[in-house]
Amino acid sequence: MKIKLYFCRMKHSYSLLIAGMLLLSPLLFGQKDNRPVPELRKFSQQGWKVQHAHVSFDSLTIYFSALEPGRTSYDLYVTRCRAGFWNTPERMNDSLNTPDADELWPSVSSDERRLYFIRRTYDRKLMKSSHGTQGINDHLYTSDNARGEWQQAEPAMVSTNHDLSPLVMPDNKTILFARKEAEKKRLYYALYYTCYLGYGTWTLPVRVDSLERRSLYGPYLRQQGDTVLQVTEMQLSERDKKEFDTIYFSRQIALPASMRSEKYGVLTGVVTDENSGRAVEANIRVYDAITANSLDEAVCDATTGRFRVALQPGHKYNIDITAPNYSHYYMSVDCTNPDSLTHHHVQVRIARNLSIRINPYDAELFTPEPPEREVIRNVSTGKTLRVRTKREEQGRVYDLPIGDTYDLTLYRRGYQDTTIRINTVRDVRFSAAEFDVPVSPVKVPLIVQLGDVLDAEVKEGTIRLRNRNKHEVIEMPYTPPTTTIMLRQEDEYEMVVQSPGHFFFDTIVSIPEGYDRQLCDVALKPIQKDMVVQLKNIQFETNSYVLTRSSFAELDKVVKLMEANPELQIELAAHTDDVGTDAYNDQLSSRRGEAVKEYIVRKGIARERLTSVGYGKRRPLVANDSDENRAVNRRVEFKVTDF
Repeated sequence: MKIKLYFCRMKHSYSLLIAGMLLLSPLLFGQKDNRPVPELRKFSQQGWKVQHAHVSFDSLTIYFSALEPGRTSYDLYVTRCRAGFWNTPERMNDSLNTPDADELWPSVSSDERRLYFIRRTYDRKLMKSSHGTQGINDHLYTSDNARGEWQQAEPAMVSTNHDLSPLVMPDNKTILFARKEAEKKRLYYALYYTCYLGYGTWTLPVRVDSLERRSLYGPYLRQQGDTVLQVTEMQLSERDKKEFDTIYFSRQIALPASMRSEKYGVLTGVVTDENSGRAVEANIRVYDAITANSLDEAVCDATTGRFRVALQPGHKYNIDITAPNYSHYYMSVDCTNPDSLTHHHVQVRIARNLSIRINPYDAELFTPEPPEREVIRNVSTGKTLRVRTKREEQGRVYDLPIGDTYDLTLYRRGYQDTTIRINTVRDVRFSAAEFDVPVSPVKVPLIVQLGDVLDAEVKEGTIRLRNRNKHEVIEMPYTPPTTTIMLRQEDEYEMVVQSPGHFFFDTIVSIPEGYDRQLCDVALKPIQKDMVVQLKNIQFETNSYVLTRSSFAELDKVVKLMEANPELQIELAAHTDDVGTDAYNDQLSSRRGEAVKEYIVRKGIARERLTSVGYGKRRPLVANDSDENRAVNRRVEFKVTDF
């Protein structure tokens, strides 16, 4: 069936132009009607001669041929849709366009990596002698887009000098074109099929259909679907000796199964702002998941956020969707299975802000240390930012605008100021991120010097410090004349010093803010027979001889003392206050002394080195006339019985 589409008046039989109106196939995501493009008609009104438009697979780029005012031949041009408007056409580079030939009928692959077009040359003498029926050569050329630049166009090896209207299908392999043929002095065009196999290799062209012609003008091939081809033919009828009427006819051809585009997948989607829901003009980059080679690039429509990409069989794809000052969106599509070559649609939401969680932790103890305050500065401007901050128990969450580099400084008392640099100019893969940041404590040296109360030299010993604020224990040998230990500023430490032949020494040490060092002189008492040492913090449950856990640290000091002095033997004496009868207090103190002895034995000290006794209330240190004094009298002591 033939349908009359357009009627216009043309003055020159060789002009082959559509007077400002272009027949375009599917526009803007699946629209199948033929319609003019006003943006190109505007240039026709300015004296351009425009023809042979080809719309890219995503419908956002138009390749066409035009004769620009001031030029002598038709060249290839390209225009792109940005924010709903078609920009000023750009002349494609000289690797495609030549000054002495016409470049016509452009057709680009779905990934816009390969361009097919016709280069028309003229033999003026032959044209004159044949009254224009000969001397016009139409040759099929191809060019590849490498790193954003079109390479030098080369003739296709399957082409003759009479090929027109190439059309590359979405599989980027199947090529259809029209070829002029003659039969019994009658000229007509036939439809041909070939397949580009890569590396300059083609299959032998096969005829698909013959098109009856009424003139020498070629047909326009447009993809109507994967199985149907739309052919628009043109007829000239002479109106007078100087003018012609041009009539366009359209028909559809069902392609044989062997000549259709190979099965391919389609990925469509809409890119929007995560917060506002507005469309975002994003770049879509398609990579081979195995080789990481770039396979396709596309741009989504800025007004709708829509994009459309063809996915070829045999690949696993990684797809990266990016926009300036936005987070990336990353996805994978597996097209190795033919059954997976379907229509994939995704809703893509990308963010203007990076929600970044910072988890500061102690660089030595690995405990959470959230900052007391923080300062965020823009590196490029030096200005301090006020950003939304969510305070959590172990860290902080900050919302940083994507597209700049920031310095985040964390402040906490007792720790060095810590600055981390957050670069959101680089690829921000996700709208949220999390970092564990080590913070280092401020440390000040504690200088320990050991001496003997009898002025004897102390040559060896052990220094043990337990941090009362954190889970930190430091134990190191004493090396005369002094030993330096790095302590956390403002933390309190329980320090225990032990040396063979001496009683242990314990105290509380700390280094206040503002001090650069601390000196600690320790005078140790030598062990002597019958010396009595009162143990601190030995506690029992009420009216019981069961030791509480708070007693273990003090008793462990006794264990270490006896380990360091193998000949030492002691008597453990337990005392009570005056509350209760003598018999009760004697029994209670005796059992408490035995409980202390059993603890030390369980720690590995020989039982024969220990004795225990309970003195009840018979040996008070102070008068039992107040609760405070009674607490003093409830005690455990040990006495050296042999050394």
